[in-house]
Amino acid sequence: MPGYELFWISGSPPCWRVMLAMEVKGLDYKPVRFDNAKGEQKDPEFLKINPLGEVPVLKRGELVVCQSLAILAYLDKAHPEPALFGATAAETAAIWQQILQFDATMPGPIRAITRPIFRRRIAEHMEQILEAAEKIRPELDAIEMRLTGAGVLAGSAVTAADIALYPPLMQLMRAAGNEEAQGLNLGLHPLSQHYPRIAHWVERIEALPGYDRAYPPHWRS
Repeated sequence: MPGYELFWISGSPPCWRVMLAMEVKGLDYKPVRFDNAKGEQKDPEFLKINPLGEVPVLKRGELVVCQSLAILAYLDKAHPEPALFGATAAETAAIWQQILQFDATMPGPIRAITRPIFRRRIAEHMEQILEAAEKIRPELDAIEMRLTGAGVLAGSAVTAADIALYPPLMQLMRAAGNEEAQGLNLGLHPLSQHYPRIAHWVERIEALPGYDRAYPPHWRS
């Protein structure tokens, strides 16, 4: 198997994307975990690999690939089965459309909710959280409507679209389900109540081989 190293941080949605993709493809890799609280990704030795000091980073020999979507595209070309970006031009377009639409609209509002909740600064950022939820709900409504038939975001099998959207959505749900956030009535949690198709889709992703190995370890405590 390829001698990959994956530099990552637990709970980082971009890192989780890559780990899920590697598990789906059955690839062997050496995980090199950084402690974000200690800023280990800014260590001078790692900056020689990625001067931006950001993760995820995939490394094999002299090859270095940064940015989660670039890594997914690389892995799909280097290891074509199972295909993550479709078998036809139309499938590839549909997958990228889902990913790019999500990444153009959702990361900002998700951060506006998750950061103050995880940092226990809800009261200080109440208006920001509520405004972000107002932006997120229509986007989730659209995802809910797309999850018909096969129950995946594009085509008939799990693709890069599902792998790319799942981690940030789970980070959002973890924040929305936080005990201190329950009284906010964000209309997001529990998924089964507000978005049953998305809830079923989550179950499908969680049933993927290798899912447990990719799950953020610090979320288990």
